Amino acid sequence: MFHFRDRGALVYLQSTALNRFDFLSHAFFSRLGGASPAPFASLNVDAGQGDQPANVRQNLHFISQSFGFAVEDLILGRQVHGDTLHVLTARHNLPAGDMFEGDGFITDRPGLVLCVKTADCVPVFLADERKKIVAALHAGWRGTALGIAGKAVHVLRERFASAPEDLWAAIGPAIGPCCYEVDERVCHRFGNRTEGDGFLKASGKKGRWMMDLALANRLQLEGAGVSSGRIGTSGVCTSCRRDLFFSHRGEGETTGRQLNFIMVRG
Repeated sequence: MFHFRDRGALVYLQSTALNRFDFLSHAFFSRLGGASPAPFASLNVDAGQGDQPANVRQNLHFISQSFGFAVEDLILGRQVHGDTLHVLTARHNLPAGDMFEGDGFITDRPGLVLCVKTADCVPVFLADERKKIVAALHAGWRGTALGIAGKAVHVLRERFASAPEDLWAAIGPAIGPCCYEVDERVCHRFGNRTEGDGFLKASGKKGRWMMDLALANRLQLEGAGVSSGRIGTSGVCTSCRRDLFFSHRGEGETTGRQLNFIMVRG
């Protein structure tokens, strides 16, 4: 289950399952409570679509202040819709500016705030309850087609000897199958699996399908050995709830990005 919470003007979702662990902190932020004007109103965390960098810095400050960490602790990256994962185990691993190119982070190091930015793509958090390791993934259709969620479970096993049965997963707000229509090009990248798995269904239009990105990532996690009972999905569609979330599909190119973070507590 997921619940909406607020800290002052900031509104965010949290996973009830992840909240039971005192070694981590996490949040899937909404678009509410920031300094950015329309069309980026208001808690936009990416200047790439035209918002002023000063507004973005202020919004990151709001988020950091509300959870008691420094802006400098935010691990942000240039997301490229791939499956590159960065494993961060020591401070010297961080490049100048703490910027990375890729779509996921994994760490056992306390105090590093792993972030992904979304506006319809799927934010996925993983937590190893035994070894106290966390991961943050950005899964659009391309990253999902490349199997980024399953790859993250594999990396956890290879690098940290994490057992899949010790993992918990939270799949945050993303565009839902009610709104996400894709074409044959996208369908082909998933092996044309329009039957069986259930995350691609005919839309009623020739050569078009409705895609459930959250379900596709859930199936990857299950296939990698994570128990279905340990995988939570928010069930919130960002395109339907544009009052609460930015949506690239619903609003077009000129819109903001919301922040999603998970961290091992310092």
